[in-house]
Parts: sequence; C-alpha cells; structure tokens
Amino acid sequence: MARDFYSTMAQVLPVLLLALVWESRYLENLPNEQRRLRRDDPVNGVLFWTKPRVRVYAISVATIVLAETGVCVLVLAGTIPDTLVLRGVVVAGLLLTLVSLLVRIWFQILRATEP
Repeated sequence: MARDFYSTMAQVLPVLLLALVWESRYLENLPNEQRRLRRDDPVNGVLFWTKPRVRVYAISVATIVLAETGVCVLVLAGTIPDTLVLRGVVVAGLLLTLVSLLVRIWFQILRATEP
C-alpha cells in the first residue's frame, strides 16, 4: 500500500506542478499585469498579491512540490523509511498545490467572465 501511495504521488505531483506553473500561459501573461497595491491604485490595485509576493509564493510552491516528488522517489528506492508523518507532509503538499491551482482557476474564470 505504501508503494502505491508514493508511486502515485511521484506521478501526480509533477503533473500538478506543470498545471500550476505553465497552464494558460500564466508566466507569459504575468509581466504584462499591473499589480500595484490597492492603496497606491484604488481602482485596479490588488489587496495582497503584488509581483514580489507572487514570485515568492510560486517559487515556494514549486520547490515544495519538487522536494516532495524527490521524497516519494527516495521512499520508493528504500533510502528513507515510510512513516505516517512523512505521508502527512506529502498529503499537505498535495493539498497546498490543489488549493493553489483551484484559486488560480477560480480567479481566471472570474476575470474572463466579468462584464
């Protein structure tokens, strides 16, 4: 059962990373966006997600996903032991990635369908 969990995660995490980072030309469109804080631009400003914050968040999530993929491969190779804590960490990274992807999709749909 543990091998199935880690082999599935080792396959799913990179696919989610691709969806998160490269789906819908996200990185190509980001330089063209104006992301000033709302206090500086009350009409078009953002509340929190300025470009420096987006940079740190995206790099952090990508690093977490790649590290977890590596951990899954190391468990499959027998290099590190399977523990409940390790499974919890891998599942937490999966949830972080899924929530990040869901929020991005949600906002892109809202932006694309606004009147």
